[in-house]
Amino acid sequence: MKCLVLFLVLSMVVLMAEPGECIFGLIFRGITRGTVGFLMQLEKRSIDYNTGQHNVN
Repeated sequence: MKCLVLFLVLSMVVLMAEPGECIFGLIFRGITRGTVGFLMQLEKRSIDYNTGQHNVN
């Protein structure tokens, strides 16, 4: 019975925690920002090297 109560209490603590309060939130945020940044650089690079487009920079 004590194990069941302990399990339920710990489950509530985990479920009530904010997503950004743990290490997994930091890892997920870093992966997301890195992927978006990489895709933006890749898109910019493809536009710069396209022969039909003129680079205005």
